[in-house]
Amino acid sequence: MTDPNKPKTRRRWHFLRRLTLLLMRFGVTSEMVAVAGMGLGILAGIAFMATGESAHPRAAWVGGIVLCLLRATAIRLDAMLQPASTRQSREDEFYNELPERVSDAVTLLGFGFASDSSPWLGLAAALAAIFSAYIRSLASARLGGRRPTGIVLMTRSQRLILLSIASGLILAGFSTGIPGGDIPEITLWTIIAGCLLTVGLRWFSLRGIRV
Repeated sequence: MTDPNKPKTRRRWHFLRRLTLLLMRFGVTSEMVAVAGMGLGILAGIAFMATGESAHPRAAWVGGIVLCLLRATAIRLDAMLQPASTRQSREDEFYNELPERVSDAVTLLGFGFASDSSPWLGLAAALAAIFSAYIRSLASARLGGRRPTGIVLMTRSQRLILLSIASGLILAGFSTGIPGGDIPEITLWTIIAGCLLTVGLRWFSLRGIRV
């Protein structure tokens, strides 16, 4: 039996490959995409914060969804452009990592200040995401620049998609029916748990790496 989802997946990857080639033709580097992604992440955090203050919270939720999805696309394009980049220095590696960490932190902190959310959970989620990325970078350094393999439960793209789904449920008027268990808080708890579990798995995997 053929999988009906495969043609859609192929079309999506084909579009991303063509977009990557177009960006390369115009001289766009992975560093430029990383900085643009940082801007999208910051704007997404601001949009989520606006849901608790704006007179039009639905528009702010929609803005957060769109910006998160654009940010996820930027992450994929960044990964596809990296093999074509000629920059390999430590400074350029830091230049690529910094925008990611800033974007992760601001997006999750902004979601913590969203309507019916918790700033403390937003802060905890941001710290958990940064710590997860730190362990990944440490493992990559031990592996000579290669990305570590293994189970990852809460990647950057997965977090952004989860935030988008949660925002869509809020727009649809969905309620958990659990006292004190609003969708934003449950979403942040899920991100925290996923990041911490990934940190644990990466840490035990790192201990088995021989330098």
